[in-house]
Amino acid sequence: MMKMIVVYDSNTGIGKRFAESLGYPTQSIKEKLEEPCILITRNAGAGEIPWSTKRFIKKHPGLIKGFVNNGDSVKHGRTFCGATALIIEKYGLQHICDIDQGGSPEDVKTVQAFLAGY
Repeated sequence: MMKMIVVYDSNTGIGKRFAESLGYPTQSIKEKLEEPCILITRNAGAGEIPWSTKRFIKKHPGLIKGFVNNGDSVKHGRTFCGATALIIEKYGLQHICDIDQGGSPEDVKTVQAFLAGY
């Protein structure tokens, strides 16, 4: 079984909290990565990919096994998790799920099931 780490790109701490709720080792997108991971990311502006996420994906394309996008459907209803389609299209990463405002217990189970597959 592969050791999997959960890497988060979080501005407000919500993505970090979701990552930590999964029960796997976590680290910030800013730290050095040496093992396979999933990425918990966010949206920038009107559903764009944050520059920090773009840089991380370009630096570690072979280590990212899937990603979760965290958005806010109340504040950004029209562009909710707009970065998801862009990440899939531009980088071909496997999409695990989108989460709203930090995710639900069901979202945690979905991501844990994905991680358990490794």
